[in-house]
Amino acid sequence: MVDADYCFIYIDIGANERASDSAIFRDSTLNIAMKNKTIGLPEYGVIIGDNAFSLRTNFMKLYIKIGLSVAEKIFNYRLSRARRIVENAFCILEWRFRIFSRPIDLAPENNR
Repeated sequence: MVDADYCFIYIDIGANERASDSAIFRDSTLNIAMKNKTIGLPEYGVIIGDNAFSLRTNFMKLYIKIGLSVAEKIFNYRLSRARRIVENAFCILEWRFRIFSRPIDLAPENNR
């Protein structure tokens, strides 16, 4: 999770690559903390995601239907701008720490 100032406020790593985002989220500590309201989000803070996730009171996603109203188009545009903040935060992380821009060239040691 990233805030509006490009600061990472929550990081969860170690999920299986083949699992979908919604399956990972469903079983994550973040999901449990959100249900118990112990995540520490600001009073009006929300989480934005894609359509793989289900809606809840503090989770937002784009409208995907055909024939959106003007208000829905404006909402989608503004939510897309917020998602760009998250994408930019990862670009800044990759630029600052070049190790994230390529696979790490290390072989695991075999300790037999």
